[in-house]
Amino acid sequence: MTPQQLVGLGVRLFAVWLAITSVTYWVAIPAALTANASQGNSSLASYAIGTVYVLVALLFWVFPMAIAHKLLPRTHHQNHLSAGAHELAKVGSALLGLWLAAKTAPTLVWLIFRSFLFMESGAAFSSLTPDAKLDMAVALFEFVLAVVLIAKAGVFAQIVIPVAGEPREEAEDAEPSETAR
Repeated sequence: MTPQQLVGLGVRLFAVWLAITSVTYWVAIPAALTANASQGNSSLASYAIGTVYVLVALLFWVFPMAIAHKLLPRTHHQNHLSAGAHELAKVGSALLGLWLAAKTAPTLVWLIFRSFLFMESGAAFSSLTPDAKLDMAVALFEFVLAVVLIAKAGVFAQIVIPVAGEPREEAEDAEPSETAR
């Protein structure tokens, strides 16, 4: 894997982060703006920002190597790093998941403490305001996504860097027949 390929992998991971961040601009911020009626119809700006995040994420996902070649000067294919592409993609997925879990955990803990403090005789979830319910839904979505990114890092690596074939197995199968001669 060349340094440009490593940067391209990082660009794709950044695209995933942008897509995850856009969820806030599509769901949580418009709900908060709608709750504050004095702002008028200002949720249009939030939708526009969320759309820009998604478009940039798509651009980064589709053209990671073009961006990597702009960031790093070209090198020859002999300039390889020792780590494999799939291992780096797995590590990147796990790191992205850990970061997302660390980002989401304080929100979930705050909402849980808040629900216990303001809980009357009913269920904790029903005592939450609609805004707090929306915040909890977004935080739960992000936390589940973080767990999936951590637990299914191999599947994520397969999506980011698809395997065209298994040349090592073919080479290993060919070697015993050559040695048998």
